[in-house]
Amino acid sequence: MIFILTGAVKSGKTTFLRSLTEELGSAGVSMDGFLSLRVMEGRETAGYDLFDIQEGRSRPFLRRIGCGDGQKVGAFCLLPEGLAQAENIILRSRTSDLLVVDEIGQLELEGKGLWPALKEALFDEQRSALLVIRRNLVAEYGRIFDPFPVKIFEENERADLAKSIIRMNEISVKVKFFAYFREIFGLKERDLEFSRSVTLRQLLNALCDTPARRAEVFASDQLKPHLVVMVNGASPPAATGLDSKIKDGDVVSIFPLMGGG
Repeated sequence: MIFILTGAVKSGKTTFLRSLTEELGSAGVSMDGFLSLRVMEGRETAGYDLFDIQEGRSRPFLRRIGCGDGQKVGAFCLLPEGLAQAENIILRSRTSDLLVVDEIGQLELEGKGLWPALKEALFDEQRSALLVIRRNLVAEYGRIFDPFPVKIFEENERADLAKSIIRMNEISVKVKFFAYFREIFGLKERDLEFSRSVTLRQLLNALCDTPARRAEVFASDQLKPHLVVMVNGASPPAATGLDSKIKDGDVVSIFPLMGGG
């Protein structure tokens, strides 16, 4: 999922993001990324510092200086050291649920700036991203991100954005029981909700909430030979087996292996 926060220039998006990251951290969301903090000299904007969310420290990122052969962002120069650190953060974010990037713009649309590092991270189904994008560029980025799921939030929808991110890992799964497993589990089907992504093994462990039920499903830590478990009508991939990820909306079916004569 890609979350986009958009709005006018100097509308307080970065200030909001700083408080949002604190809220998300308190809610247990694992995140990485950076904010762009304005650097002032008197009443003039001298540039921006890159604030590393994980490390809690800032480094020079953009400055109003001569760029030479460097990359320009409006009236500012993208400092090579700052760009290298931003790229490192993006690559490092593989272990986090959410990547926060403040912000991307025309330079990235041209394949420059952060885009070489960012393009792989944005289309990784194992994590989500929160991007700050100016309103006049949102439509163009929307075409680039299609068909990857995108949610766009205006600057006055910040509370909804926070709720959506906190709930982004929640999944709902339907489990269907067949034959005598209906008696073991006491119903034909059951809806389960999890606060985070789970594996098939974790789902089955949640179902087996009594020793008797566990004894019917597991032999040690493996499925009993007579048990068949299917996800959306197909067996889980052999390479991952019980460690296959369960997605929101999946249907898991449990039934005994039928014999024939």
